[in-house]
Order: sequence, then C-alpha cells, then structure tokens
Amino acid sequence: MSQVIRRDPETLRRALLPWLHERLPEADAIELPLPRKPGSGGSSETLLISPTIRQAGVTRREEWVLRIEPSDHQIYMDPGLRRQFLVMQALHAQGDVPVPAMLWYEADPTTLGVPFFVMEHVHGQVMPGMHHSGGFLAEAPPAAREAIWLSAIETMARLHRLSEARFQFLARPALGSTGLDQEIAYWTDYLAWSGAPVRAEQERALRWMADNLPDARGGGLAWGDARPANMIFRDDKCRAVIDWETTSLGGAETDLGWWLFFDWNVSEGSKIARLEGTTDRAGTIAAWEHFAGRRAEAMEWHEAFAALRFSMIVDRARLLAERMGRPETVPADAGHRIAERLVELTA
Repeated sequence: MSQVIRRDPETLRRALLPWLHERLPEADAIELPLPRKPGSGGSSETLLISPTIRQAGVTRREEWVLRIEPSDHQIYMDPGLRRQFLVMQALHAQGDVPVPAMLWYEADPTTLGVPFFVMEHVHGQVMPGMHHSGGFLAEAPPAAREAIWLSAIETMARLHRLSEARFQFLARPALGSTGLDQEIAYWTDYLAWSGAPVRAEQERALRWMADNLPDARGGGLAWGDARPANMIFRDDKCRAVIDWETTSLGGAETDLGWWLFFDWNVSEGSKIARLEGTTDRAGTIAAWEHFAGRRAEAMEWHEAFAALRFSMIVDRARLLAERMGRPETVPADAGHRIAERLVELTA
C-alpha cells in the first residue's frame, strides 16, 4: 500500500496530532486515539479517526475519515487526491448529491509524506463489491432491496443532471476537445503506463472503439467508479456517494456503462444469481432514463469501454500484487473472464 501504511498506528497518530492543532487553533486540547481501518477503501489508504476536542469548556468527539494519496502501490495513473476533494466539496455545497462534508486538504507532504484530506464520516451500510453474493443488500427483504437499488440509481442519475460548469477543473484539454475524448486518451495512456502486458483483446478493443465512436461525445460530470459498493446507505436510501478517484467530464454514459458492466461482472459473469428486487440491464437503463429525464446513448459502446478500463485496472492490480509477493489477492482467472467479456462486447 502507500508509504504511510507501513507505519504503525502510533506513528501516524503522532504525525497527525500537531497538524490537527494547526487546523484547530481555537481548541484547548485534542486527544487522538489510534486511527483504525474501515471495511472499505482500497485504491487510496482510508482510515477512521475520532479526535476528542476540548474548546471553551466544551468537549466534543468527532468522527472523521482520513484519505491518503497512494504512492508506491498506485492503481491509477493519476490518483488526484485534490481533484477528489474539490469535486466532493462542490457537490456538498450544491446539495443535490449526498457526499461527506469536506474538512481539509493537505498538499504539503511534510506531515505524512504524501498529500491527504479529511472529511466527515457518514454513518450507514456499505455493500461488498460482490453485492449479489452477500452483505446487507442480500439480507434485506425484496421490497427493501428494490428501494435500496432504485435509490442508488436515482442518486447516480441526479449527479448526471448537474451542470458541468462548476467542474471545469476536471477538464484535460490537452487530451482532447470533449470530455469523452479526454477519457479515451487518458485510458489509452493508462494501458502503456500500467506496466502490465498488453492483451491482444485490449488492442482490438481500442481499434473497435475508434471505429465505432458515438456520434454524441459531449461531456458532463462522471463519478468514475459508479457502483453500489461506493455508496453509503441508511434506512433504504443512499446517504453518500464516495470514492471519486476516477472522476472526469467523460459524461453520464461512462458511469452507466461502468455500472452495467460491474453488475454483470458480480452476477452473470461470476455465475451468481441476481438478487430479487434488483434490475437487469434493460431495467437499469430504463430506471436511469426515468430519473435522468433523457435517453441513454450508445450504451453498447460504453459497456465495452467499461470492460476495457476494468481489464486494465485488474491487470495493474495483479502486477502490483505480484510485486508485493501476494499474487493470490488478484486471481488470474478474473482477468481472463473480463477479457472474454471484452471480446464479446467488441465482436
């Protein structure tokens, strides 16, 4: 993982405490227990911190999340911690899409060796990645399950209705004239950057994508890692959208394509029955169109783009796991299954 993860919790606590005093100069005293790991948060190191703050005779206990930029264990070419912070900060200010309140971003590596940010901890339930196999969604009765599922899709569609004007800092004009063109260029560069052997089906998919580019290639805010496991739920509703490492102006369909591909990967693609109360591909697209107020365009292309991106990420993760001497953490058959799906989608 990152450099900080090699330190013991006490080392991290001692590094953070004076930094917190600088952020909270009005505090008379701050007590900081050892940071602890949550149940999720893999591409960037994520820790829970619960400082007790005494100020003007009043003591309060906070619950915050510390997100640390990866360094040597870097899944993404550009982890962009500041970009994540700014997106969530803008979303929280706008209020249409639920995200944690953002507290501080620290660019100076003096404290932890890498940039990091602190945000509020949103309480609720988080699905496992294999959401059709277990977890609170699988344990919920069908009616509640349907409410949870539709709340997730509605929340995703809500962020896709936002104007991209407030998120122009995400633009990468050097990579292309539209948000989607920029995303295509970014992930084409990722294939070379990752260090993993390039698969023949990945090269073929890039050619297929170039030959079948959607006519409409505008932009729009895209979450990036659009899937149920990156949402926090409470009382059958989505209460927060998290994990914005791959956010972009690639447009809504890049998110919807990712959602559809990932849902296939953890159900039919893994030979696991879909949970009653969740929608299949057609039903998910119809629900998204209802909540977004428009038709989804070129979804076959966007699903193929999602499969290509995911195949690259899995290959990169496996390469890093091998370097760490833990190849079993990313099974080789996962890459093969995704590669087969990529061939199907680009046939």
